[in-house]
Amino acid sequence: MSKCPRCFVSLTSDHFAWTQASGTTTEADPVASAYHGGQVLSRKIVELRRPVDAHAGWAPPPQHAELELGGPVREVCPTCHYVLVDGWRNAQVTCIAMAGARATGKTVYIAVLIKQLQLLGESWGAVVEPFDSTTEATYRDHYETPLYEARGILEATPAAHTGNPYQREPLIFSLGHWNNVSQILVIRDVAGEDLENPENARAPWLQFFAHADGVLFMFDPLKVESVTNQLHDLVPTQERVGGDPRTVLRTVLGIIGLGTPNLAIILSKFDALQSLQSVEGSDWSRIMSNPGAAFSRDFSLRSAPYHDGDGQLLNQEVRSLLKKLDATPMVMSVDQPHTGRPLPNRYFAVSALGESPVGDRLHASGITPFRCLDPVRWVLATRSVWHWQ
Repeated sequence: MSKCPRCFVSLTSDHFAWTQASGTTTEADPVASAYHGGQVLSRKIVELRRPVDAHAGWAPPPQHAELELGGPVREVCPTCHYVLVDGWRNAQVTCIAMAGARATGKTVYIAVLIKQLQLLGESWGAVVEPFDSTTEATYRDHYETPLYEARGILEATPAAHTGNPYQREPLIFSLGHWNNVSQILVIRDVAGEDLENPENARAPWLQFFAHADGVLFMFDPLKVESVTNQLHDLVPTQERVGGDPRTVLRTVLGIIGLGTPNLAIILSKFDALQSLQSVEGSDWSRIMSNPGAAFSRDFSLRSAPYHDGDGQLLNQEVRSLLKKLDATPMVMSVDQPHTGRPLPNRYFAVSALGESPVGDRLHASGITPFRCLDPVRWVLATRSVWHWQ
């Protein structure tokens, strides 16, 4: 089923909306502005709902919108008024929301994730590419160029109140066609600063979390004092300050409410924990030196369906690691959320860079991702996308 790339609400055959395709007359659109998080100007919009007594297979009458608006039209999402491209309703759209406190590495993860998806797509004969010019420019300017060309650490995602932050627009990527259906992946990111504020839980511009197919929540182990103490001489000091992941998780679960997205809890910057192999005589050294552990290998790029057995094993291992990191309350909040409705969830470990950066520059060894595709492949597999035999 297709979904709106901004609000993530499913596009049904019961409700339609259109706007004028051209014209200079615009006015403030309170609906679009609420979901965008900033002022949006729109041309005239007309809606149409399925009549109560409509027959099976009902569709909007031909030229209905054109006659109502007096000329060419473009379809918009009836919920948030996002302008849809032609044929969008015929695509299968998978929507992912990124979450995490400040400095957990969400932006770097997205930058590397797309490169990894492109490599995986090549092995299946599928071309992964930006779906529109906005995504192409945003990914190039804010993700790809700063990381892969300038070799620097990406700037933190700007908070909603800072001008017109780029993440207000969704990142939309084509995953190719399967069974003659266009497969689309939509990713939306939110500044950790915004998610650290519980007052934002009811903000309309964050309600897409409740309608997402997958919510990827990132937890930074470098925020755990016992870990950073042992890594003192092994990993460069991280200068960026992050917030409390427990606060962010509570806010995210509050936003989701009665929604039912798949929740991926991701232990990010996993290379830091892998470095603990070098701490002789410690519990962490024994744990991280286990060659048989799922977190010691990476199946994510292999050209085969998502390995669910490996995913389940990794899930149990990372849950145990989080408890070792004194993050038991976070695990419990996932198992027993205040909504009383636990979400389908799985735990993951990823390293987008492979080595901790030195200040604001990449490590000299470059970018060597570890298990970055796992969370997204899991979400895609739940929707039977890229999961064929």
